[in-house]
Amino acid sequence: MSLGQKIRELRVAKGLTQSDLGNGLVTPSMISQIESDKANPSYKVLEAIAEKLETPLEHFLSDVQTQLEQTSAHKVAKALLASNNFERAATLLESLLEKPAPNLNQIDVNFDLGDCYLAMKRYDDAILLFDRVIELGITKGIPTASLQGLLKLGLIAKERRKYHMAIFHWRKAYEQFDQLSQPEPFLQSQILTHLGEVHNQLGEFEEALEYFGMAYQFLSSSSHFEQIGFTYIGLGLSYKKMREYEKATEYSQYAIAIFESLKNIKLSIDVKKNYGLLKGEEGQVTEAMRIFRQCLDEYNRHGYTNEGAAVRAEIARMHLRAGEYLDGKNECTLALRDLPQRAKEAAPVLRTLGLIEDKLGDTDAAVKALEGSTQIYRAYDQLAELAETWSMLGDLYQKRGEYSRANECLQYMKQCLTDNLKMRGIIL
Repeated sequence: MSLGQKIRELRVAKGLTQSDLGNGLVTPSMISQIESDKANPSYKVLEAIAEKLETPLEHFLSDVQTQLEQTSAHKVAKALLASNNFERAATLLESLLEKPAPNLNQIDVNFDLGDCYLAMKRYDDAILLFDRVIELGITKGIPTASLQGLLKLGLIAKERRKYHMAIFHWRKAYEQFDQLSQPEPFLQSQILTHLGEVHNQLGEFEEALEYFGMAYQFLSSSSHFEQIGFTYIGLGLSYKKMREYEKATEYSQYAIAIFESLKNIKLSIDVKKNYGLLKGEEGQVTEAMRIFRQCLDEYNRHGYTNEGAAVRAEIARMHLRAGEYLDGKNECTLALRDLPQRAKEAAPVLRTLGLIEDKLGDTDAAVKALEGSTQIYRAYDQLAELAETWSMLGDLYQKRGEYSRANECLQYMKQCLTDNLKMRGIIL
């Protein structure tokens, strides 16, 4: 038994009420919290309780020590988790679950350990922990715990690119919203926003809009401004995909305003960059280039070198569309100079460079750049982008009369498209 359970059992056996036990010491409410292990009594109070219950103090002291040690250990583990020291945090949390004290909040400990495993990409171990959180939430009648567990299971599935499994977990969470005794706007909007994002990735834009809209309804009267900003991003992206540029522009501007007001520099620049892409799709090239130049300056000023290089790739694409090939090549060269070798952001830069080199008449340089792009896309498992690049490379080999190589590229492209559909659950 826990300390609180021991005190309650002895109090009841002696026929005392909580008021009787607390008389002259603490309030009946405090006795209730001690008995439910929600509060730890001071040494002086515990000594007086032991005297009233006619029980040696030693009967309680070992429980107090264990509870304090485990509570302190959990606090240390949370601090390690917050500082991204996942391995040390995991070791500490694992030791807590080996011999948990009765008052240990097992939902929190399992959840925190699951977060550590998720960050360490130990997905199967994380799934076991979040399943346990859901089970404990159901057993103890804490629906928010079940929702949080399902949220994390969906994130793991999304990380593994099992999008339909992610939808399954988040839909299951959504169906449990009515079990909440009172709304949890932040948690509920997170689940709905993730549903919107994954439907966007699957090209199901109307479904995405519906979920983003519901997420905003939960948040509209709250002060969770960052989450509202993420919802605006999702709405803007959905409208952009549906080519409703006026609404896309409106929500993008809302998101920029929110993140700038929160002084979230990185996110405000990210949203501004997406706004530039939107203007480019609308055909407002001059405005798009102005926004991209502003984003490039801000990324570099704040030390986000890789992101700045990615913006240069977008600028190069604009030059390519305008037939300004030398300007585009110069932007690609500057971007590759700033990027680490084999960086994820280098793939689109190399692909754009390949297209520019082809326009400049240097087919060999174009092939080399596109081959480099395929290697990076493959390394990061970006199948849709890889398929498109194989198609471009096949066209170049065909232009050079290397039909066997061109056919190989088309076969690779077909395989990438098939793998991508399987991963999305479209082909079983």
